[in-house]
Formats: sequence, C-alpha cells, structure tokens
Amino acid sequence: MRQLAERQNVLAQNIANADTPNYRARDVRPFSFDSVLLRGSGGAAPLRLAATNAGHVGAAAGATRVVTDRSQSYSEDPDGNTVNLEEQMVKQADLAKSYDMATTVYRRNAALLRAAAGGR
Repeated sequence: MRQLAERQNVLAQNIANADTPNYRARDVRPFSFDSVLLRGSGGAAPLRLAATNAGHVGAAAGATRVVTDRSQSYSEDPDGNTVNLEEQMVKQADLAKSYDMATTVYRRNAALLRAAAGGR
C-alpha cells in the first residue's frame, strides 16, 4: 500500500508539471517482494539467503528501496518536458486497479480472520 501511495504521489506530480519546461517524467520502481525480505524492517536484521557453498547464489549486495527513477517516455516536447498526459492517465488507471486489488485482499483477509475467531 505504501508503494502504491508513493506512486500515486509521483504520478500526480508528473501531471501537475505537464507544462513545466525541462521537467522529466518520473515513476516508482515496481514493488519486489524479494527486496522487502532482503532489506529487513523496523531495525531487524535483513533476511539473508543461506549459502553452504561459495558457488551458491547469494543475496543481492544492495537491496532496492522504493525510489523514483526516470521513466522511458515516448517523446520530448521542444521545451524539454517529457510528461505525456495519455501515458500518465494509463498509469493512473493501472494504479487504481492495483489499489482495488490490494484493498480487496486486505478486506478478505480480515473477513477470514473474523470468521476464524467466531465473529460474523
């Protein structure tokens, strides 16, 4: 949910700056469950993959955080602006679908826990 909120904020900034000269459109890196596991949270040590042999694949050296990066835009205006409003609206629609799916999963999970606890 935090990643979705951050992406919503970045896309809104892109749309707000659609007429700003030299503004570069930005986007948030996609959420990766592996990076969250390897990063650790709340002061806890990050989870590391076990390797019993030097040839085994280990954890990536730098787990990625949710940060913004430059998106690949289809065109650039003469004033240097790379915001394409149609592209931003498609991303907004995709974001809305992802948010709806996440809230549905949370809602169903809460209903399952209530049912298991004997509630309605």
